[in-house]
Amino acid sequence: MKLKTIIHQLTFAAVGGIQTSFIPLYKMFIKKSRYKHRIYGTHKIDDFYKEIQIYYINFSKSIISMFEFIYFLYSKKYIIHFYNNLASRRIFFLLSFFPSSNIIFHERGASWNAKKKDLKIIKKNAKMSNAIIANSNASKLLLKQRFDVDEKKIKVIHNGFISKDFVYDSSDRFSKKFSVGYIGRLDTPKGVHLIIESAKILSKYNFYIAGDGVLEKNLKKMANGFNNIKFLGRQNSINFISKMDVIVVPSIREPLGNVIIEAGFCKKPVIASNIDGIPEIINDGVNGILLKPKNKITIKNLPNNAVPIPDFVVDPNTKELVGAKEINKNELIESINKLEESKKLRNKLGNQLYNTVKLNFTIERYFDQIHKIYNTF
Repeated sequence: MKLKTIIHQLTFAAVGGIQTSFIPLYKMFIKKSRYKHRIYGTHKIDDFYKEIQIYYINFSKSIISMFEFIYFLYSKKYIIHFYNNLASRRIFFLLSFFPSSNIIFHERGASWNAKKKDLKIIKKNAKMSNAIIANSNASKLLLKQRFDVDEKKIKVIHNGFISKDFVYDSSDRFSKKFSVGYIGRLDTPKGVHLIIESAKILSKYNFYIAGDGVLEKNLKKMANGFNNIKFLGRQNSINFISKMDVIVVPSIREPLGNVIIEAGFCKKPVIASNIDGIPEIINDGVNGILLKPKNKITIKNLPNNAVPIPDFVVDPNTKELVGAKEINKNELIESINKLEESKKLRNKLGNQLYNTVKLNFTIERYFDQIHKIYNTF
């Protein structure tokens, strides 16, 4: 039997976890995969991901490429791997007219943003799929409980994007002061406003915020006048994390937490929200610090294009869907102080997190598990 070609359909129009973990995976596909691989999308590639440009086809700009993609759907020689598109009406109509027997949907967090109007589409797309990959057990639980997706179709494969042989360079720093870092999108679900509020009180430490997004202007306004809060824009994740003493992930919702995995490979301690998929990486007090979200969300004046506050998040203790909340600012401050006071604790948590991610979240493991799904077709 002729080997199938995998058609990956995803966007590179914005910087995010999907794109960050896909690029090293695709490079490994090129070197090691028994399948051929092609990438199709409907948006222009962001400059941050120019390295993928030579492999990427924007089929919204070409009628020929659009018909080519439709042929892929109809043909049995191709596996179509959709990323974060379960709620897509466009894909629903395509699959309705051009049914395919080789469809994978990869849930990476978009379902947290789904509204009532999306429920039927998600259920119908899920039924038309052959397999659904969830990036965490929390993602699987959300699909099952909120959208009634058949759990037999769902396979949990945790993200991986760094090699088990990776070695980081910790020789360079931004400052000699104790440095607290955040890297990621500056958007509603990330809870960055809590870092700003904590930094105002912890003026003896430097706080570095890397990334961009729709809340950047609002957050800079919050931080105005505080010289210990520094916005750096987009940064290479590993280079940035290696310069920090602590990484903070104060998310309101977080399907898994790629930054936590990256921090682990850099042996840096993490303080994070005990929500959704985060505790699938961090065991509180063993390889990081988890803070339970229990406060009413305080972020205000969201711009129209900001990601809305999710209707539901996953409580990792009860395994139930609950309303979204944020962590307590004072508990975050207490945890930062605790780590500043003890280098021994920082080293312990960082080293334990490294052991966790090297065992469970490498690009090699991710590659092997994805191929097990492809091999079932």
